[in-house]
Amino acid sequence: MSRSDGEPDASLTVDGELRELSRVSAWVNEWAKLQQLPARVALNLDLCSTEVVTNIVNHAVAEHHAQRIFLRLGWQGENVALEVEDEGHRFDPRGVPEPRPATSLQDAHIGGWGIPIVRRFSDDVHYRHQDGRNCLTLIFRATAPP
Repeated sequence: MSRSDGEPDASLTVDGELRELSRVSAWVNEWAKLQQLPARVALNLDLCSTEVVTNIVNHAVAEHHAQRIFLRLGWQGENVALEVEDEGHRFDPRGVPEPRPATSLQDAHIGGWGIPIVRRFSDDVHYRHQDGRNCLTLIFRATAPP
C-alpha cells in the first residue's frame, strides 16, 4: 500500500485500551498533515479510526481478550487506506444492520452508531479474517469525486 511516488506506509501498534485513543488520533492527524490531505479527508480519517479502535476495545478486547490493535495508513492510488487489525473474535462489521432511530427521548439509547458512522464517513469498507486476525480496511477518496 504505497503511493506511486514511493511514499512509505505508516504503522502504529497500540494496546487494547481506551487511553490509546489520543495516541491513535495524534498519529492519524500527523500523517494526514504530512500527506497534505484535504481537511475533510483528515477529519473523516480521524473520526473513523477513533470509532473502529473504540469498538475493538469495547468488544473484542473486553469480550475476547485481544491485547493489541495494529493500524497502518498508506496510499492506494489516489485513495488513502486505513487498515486496522485486531486479534479478537471474528467480526465482520459490514453485516451489522443500521440501528433504528429513536422515536422519542425515552426510546433513545447510547451505542450502536459507531459502525454506521464508519460506513458514512469512509468511501469503502473491506473486511477479511486472516491468520486469526480481523482485518478491516477503510478507503478514503483523497481527491474530489468527478
